[in-house]
Amino acid sequence: MSIAKRVAEYQEPRLGARCRTCVLLKELPSEEAEALKVALEDSRISNAGLAAILKAEGYSIADSTVRRHRKGACLS
Repeated sequence: MSIAKRVAEYQEPRLGARCRTCVLLKELPSEEAEALKVALEDSRISNAGLAAILKAEGYSIADSTVRRHRKGACLS
């Protein structure tokens, strides 16, 4: 199959589960949400490190979820 044919037949992926990071940003108290936003923009904090911080606070999240959100590839 050619690229042109694949592009012509492309269909947007169905939405799956919402991004857990987006959900947290909306559900957290404003002070906590702001801290998470700052952390997401801080390149010194790795995806795994940020996921570990969130897990320590009782939130279930994977580093791959944080990575997807940071790249803007999540299904917000």
